[in-house]
Amino acid sequence: MMTTLRSRPAFMTGLLLTLLGPLLAGLSGCAGSDPGPSSYLLPSTAPATHYPRAMAVAVAPVGIAGHLDGDGIMLQLNDIEVYQARQHRWAEDIGKQLQQRLQQRLTQSLNQAQVVSKGQPLQEGVPVREIRVQVSRFQGHHDGIALAEGQWQLLDGGGRLLKQANFSVEQPLADDGYPALVRALGAAWEQLADQLAAELGQPAATPAQAAL
Repeated sequence: MMTTLRSRPAFMTGLLLTLLGPLLAGLSGCAGSDPGPSSYLLPSTAPATHYPRAMAVAVAPVGIAGHLDGDGIMLQLNDIEVYQARQHRWAEDIGKQLQQRLQQRLTQSLNQAQVVSKGQPLQEGVPVREIRVQVSRFQGHHDGIALAEGQWQLLDGGGRLLKQANFSVEQPLADDGYPALVRALGAAWEQLADQLAAELGQPAATPAQAAL
């Protein structure tokens, strides 16, 4: 019988069985049906909102928690246990994927802005902003959701902190299995990118407003 990410008891049972036998076979189909490891890239979609603000945005490399620093997709079994899949892996370093998807989404949302990786040349004569994101959780959850948590910071061109906030985004899985989990994780990350685009898209404060 197939186990699913949406059914907590079956999901938990399948994961425990994989520690003793076939690796996560229940999550990809019936036991023994998976011929080898599967690799995944985060998906991307077009944003619904656009912000016509001219600026230069530098996106710093995304920091990730130590337990996420691996090839396997991470699963949270309960409130304290996590498990890294061996048969279902990221096709590219997940930190790099998150930075690339964030840049792509911001470029699409801020259609008059220059969005680059930190360290690349920036356009002159426009406001400069730097984005830093630290991810503490980016994983499937035993309740049948994809979970992205962490903190972001927004800095000006001189490195002065303008704003920071914690984020926690939950995205329900639309279907069973790892492809659905990856798509849900991608959607959760896009929600964060849209939050940051909204912050960057706000008009710059005037000197009088900044003094208040």
